[in-house]
Amino acid sequence: MALADWESPFSPRPVRIDIDRRSGAPAAPHPFLGHPWCERDSDRGIACGVLATPSITHLLRVVREQDVEDEIRCPRYLIGATGEGAARLRHDPEDPLPLRQLIFLNRDDDIPVWFLINSGHDRLDLMVIESRPEDGEDLDETPEAPNWRYPFFDRAIWEDSAGAEDVAQAMEEEEEWFVEDK
Repeated sequence: MALADWESPFSPRPVRIDIDRRSGAPAAPHPFLGHPWCERDSDRGIACGVLATPSITHLLRVVREQDVEDEIRCPRYLIGATGEGAARLRHDPEDPLPLRQLIFLNRDDDIPVWFLINSGHDRLDLMVIESRPEDGEDLDETPEAPNWRYPFFDRAIWEDSAGAEDVAQAMEEEEEWFVEDK
């Protein structure tokens, strides 16, 4: 096991996760803007985790490991706050962030950028926006928005991360067995 370089901008970071469960909530005027980043009612949740490695697979593992009442399904959007947005959230978490203070996290290349645009060892703020089944969005098959500048999160990446999680767990169990056997 390698030790973390705590001076690196890519050292493990705490992540505050706002889970926006849209089912039954009033329709938002915009798919991803205008959402407050704090708990307002029982349809929303706040969770925390630690992102040890700046990769989409590890971020999805942190999201999946959250102990929430209903399982988190493939999100519609994974949105991170920039450093400016995170500072604003610490001051007033109920105010929605403008687009310039958001970063859409869709692939591996986005995660190191998210780390770099947030200062030092401050926590990272993440919003997970789920699908809205009452608007005809199937929780298992989030539709792709046609000609949309900000595409929905890729279901294949979500499903692949579940497979990667199973492989990682199997490797950990095998490692534990090997150590116990000695």
